[in-house]
Amino acid sequence: MLNRILYKLKLKKRPPTPDKETLVGMHPLRNQLIDWEVDDRSEVVLKIPQTHKKWLRIMARIFKLPPKRIVVLDEVGSLVWQLCDGHHSIKQIVKSLRDRYKMTRKEAETSLFSYMQTLGKRGIIAFAVPQNRKTDKQPTLA
Repeated sequence: MLNRILYKLKLKKRPPTPDKETLVGMHPLRNQLIDWEVDDRSEVVLKIPQTHKKWLRIMARIFKLPPKRIVVLDEVGSLVWQLCDGHHSIKQIVKSLRDRYKMTRKEAETSLFSYMQTLGKRGIIAFAVPQNRKTDKQPTLA
């Protein structure tokens, strides 16, 4: 909230928006605090721990709310979730969507970027940007 106000007042600069090449090279990672399993219909079931403020924790105890929220992902969401392992880049996930569901590149990228943005805002996934490792090897003289 405070950051949003500072951004509007231009007292704090927003982090730079990565270009498309950087975006498609990112590797999505699942939040390690979220338990998940694949059910008998091949859908991923997420068990997200509830984090409440102090007064909400009291209300949760009074009304006996479950400590975890259950979210069932559809077929496409389940595929994307399973590929968010830190080894697959967004570009590779787009290719998997295109191949499996016969989508155009634009359709796959648009829907995937929107889905990833939603998961990222909710803290369900994070993104790792691999560093370009340049090899500065000196040629050896023979």
